[in-house]
Amino acid sequence: MMNVALVCLTAIMGNPERHRVQELVKECQKESGSTVNEIENIRKGVITTETGKQALCVNIKVGALDQNGDVVSDGFKKHVEALTDSIDGRKEFQDKCGKTEGKSSEDKAINFVKCMQSVLAKVSSLSI
Repeated sequence: MMNVALVCLTAIMGNPERHRVQELVKECQKESGSTVNEIENIRKGVITTETGKQALCVNIKVGALDQNGDVVSDGFKKHVEALTDSIDGRKEFQDKCGKTEGKSSEDKAINFVKCMQSVLAKVSSLSI
């Protein structure tokens, strides 16, 4: 079963952004020595000590977040545009996920992924 991820993080089956994010998850796993897809775990509600690190790593590589876990406007916009052609969908991503919240950069990244996954599920169901 293909992972539904973010950071991202992905939209519709066959979407190139989905494949890009999956490759970035693999890169971050390799860098950390992990075999666990923490982005998928976030979707499942499983949060470990490594979850925030991988979520931050993936979203930095996507260009959506910076090292502090804050949204990088241009990178976030490009990522969202790659996820959906829907103007309403893009607006919803911006309105709901355009600012991160959390005590640490890793907390912000986890919350960002949760938000992106939530909006993605809604936007994807409308697109199909």
